[in-house]
This record gives sequence, C-alpha cells and structure tokens, in this order.
Amino acid sequence: MELYDSSILKAVEFIEKRINEELTLAELAREASFSKFHFTRIFKAITKEPVNEYIRKRRMTLAAKDLIETSIPIIQIALTYGYTSQEAFSRAFKTFIDMTPQSYRKKGVHYHNLYKEALSETLLQIKKQPVRQGATIIEKPSFFIGGMATNGDLDNHIISKLWNQFYEELKKQSINPETARCYGYESLDGNNTPYYLAAIEVDRLENLPDGWSKVHIPAQKYAVFTLDNVIENIAFAIEEIYKNQLRALNVKPVMNYHFEFYDEEFTAHDSRFTLQIFVPIE
Repeated sequence: MELYDSSILKAVEFIEKRINEELTLAELAREASFSKFHFTRIFKAITKEPVNEYIRKRRMTLAAKDLIETSIPIIQIALTYGYTSQEAFSRAFKTFIDMTPQSYRKKGVHYHNLYKEALSETLLQIKKQPVRQGATIIEKPSFFIGGMATNGDLDNHIISKLWNQFYEELKKQSINPETARCYGYESLDGNNTPYYLAAIEVDRLENLPDGWSKVHIPAQKYAVFTLDNVIENIAFAIEEIYKNQLRALNVKPVMNYHFEFYDEEFTAHDSRFTLQIFVPIE
C-alpha cells in the first residue's frame, strides 16, 4: 500500500474509534503524520471529499442505523453524534435522508444507497479504479423506460434520494422494486439542463402512472462498463469512462444520453452485485 494511502487510513481508523467525540484537525493530521495544511489536501485528493464532510456523513450513517436497529431515544442519538438538540439533529437528518428521524425509525427500512461506509483499503482501491477492466461492445434492441425524473444538480446524493422516492412509488403501483430491471438514464432536457430519470423497463409508453416520465431508447450499439457496487463512485466512474476508457477502446460516443443498468434484486453497497454503464457509440 502506498504511503499516503496508509497515512489516510490511519487517520480514518482514528475517526472511527472516536466518531462520538469531538475531533480536531490537529489530531487527525498528527495521526496521518502530516501538517494540517497538507493533511486536508491529501485527504480530499485520495478520498475525493473534505475530511469534515466524511465525518458528517459517517455520523449520519451511524445515527440512521441506530434509529433502525436500536430503541435508543432520538435525543440520545442526537447528543451521541454531536448535536446539541433533537431539533438540530432532525434538520440535519432530514437533509441527509430526506425524512425525519421519527419517520425513518417508523419506516424501519435502511436506505443503504445514502449511507457512507467507513473507508477501507478495499474501498480505497475501488476509488482509484472505479471501472473494472474488460469493457464490452454490444448491440441492444430498442426498449422503453418510465419513471421519476429530476434535473439540475445531479450529485449522487440527490440521485439516491430520487431512487428512494421511486421505490416508494413502485410499491404504490404494486410493482416489486426488488424484481424490476432498473435504469438510471442521464441526458439533457429541452433547456440543455442535466436530466436524470430513475426508471424501470416497461412494455409500452401508454398508460403509465400520472407524473411518470417516459423515454423510448432506440436500437443502438453500446460500450458497456462494469462498476463495483459503491454508489458514491458512480460519478467518478463516469468521469473515468469519458476521460480514458472510451479512448482506450478507440470508440466515439454518440447520441445524447447514457444510462446505468441495475439487475433484478440489486441492493446498493452489496458486494455480491455490480452495476453497468451503457454509453452509446458509433
């Protein structure tokens, strides 16, 4: 393992051991054997996020798990993870999960795709190589998808929240999301604003539920890239695909979209599953 990697993992181990305590930049930098100035930059370069953001997401993830897996009072969970009141914790939690702590506990279902797993050597290697070797070229016949859309800022957390909303919508429509073929379709809307559709494959575009968006995807040749099941790495994988992988294949992307494919029974952050990115090519 590289020196910088081992240094950052040492700091992460320190964070995990003291996640319920106040953590200072000086302590973390000392654990990593860097100055505060260099530690913050190296941490972000390696993990692709600021250290304070990493800590915030880890605390929110652990708090979410406590809500589901324990009967600890919400005020105690709030204090455990550094919030001075239940109200402050509730506001932060709703921003992170898209529902209040009370509602999340009552629901009793983990939103794994929003969780931040503790950084490990394995996850670090996946961050370095977010796309698996061995892309394939395939011809895919035309098909239809329908689902719920968002546009504008398409960061992973917003998209993950959209998927959770869409799964609830599927259940309302008596569709089992665990057995549906799912697609994350990314394109531009009529105003050239980034557009994302959380969708399932459908037989036709007529008679879809109210509020659903729909797309006819034509028969097309694709370069298909396989990703490990780390949701927050999807954006980095797409960057790698367009920066290096397509060029290595000596193919030219065409059309105005690409899409993610999630097979039946896919569960976020479960290492038994992978996901695929389909990029239309000449």
